[in-house]
Amino acid sequence: MHLYFLTRGVKHFRDVFVTMMQSQMWKWTRKNLKTGKDEVVQVQGALRPIELWEYVFPEECLDEVLTVLKAKDTVNILGARGAALRKALGKDVKKVPEYKEIPTNKFVEATAVAVYPIGIKKDPRGAKEEWGYEQELL
Repeated sequence: MHLYFLTRGVKHFRDVFVTMMQSQMWKWTRKNLKTGKDEVVQVQGALRPIELWEYVFPEECLDEVLTVLKAKDTVNILGARGAALRKALGKDVKKVPEYKEIPTNKFVEATAVAVYPIGIKKDPRGAKEEWGYEQELL
């Protein structure tokens, strides 16, 4: 049996959730072909990540973030599935726009990690008198 789900939350708590899910043992009934009898053994659940992430950053850094993630390689790979995911995430989530790859000193190791951009959502801008700034409300 396979159950597909997405997670969202504070990374530390998500990591604890993952650790706990990986440690669960389940009763598995199988028939012994030699004896013809059912046997019950323990089997570890297999947590296989298919992760959806939300990354928050200043809007003016969009081109740089997409450059670091090498999004040109995968930005349109999801096709209709990407559109369905954007719709599920909410009305404000839009398709990842065309962007310009820019020089950057940022690096994210992504060996053996696939990154599939789904969409973007802009934050409102506003004044925060208590902070003394008008800014993007990250």
